Amino acid sequence: MQTPINSFKRAIAEHHPQIAQWLGLGLTDHYTAEICAGAGFDWVLIAGEHSPSKTY
Repeated sequence: MQTPINSFKRAIAEHHPQIAQWLGLGLTDHYTAEICAGAGFDWVLIAGEHSPSKTY
């Protein structure tokens, strides 16, 4: 069985620009992350350490 081709690593190796989003919201639910994941960006970084957040 062959491993799947990683299209992100291939694009980086071929010097294609990658468009990204930095998601630093205080996520109280998963909806915001899912919307951003489906928005067409090549990758999304979810930064939870330096963002406001609620603890339930």
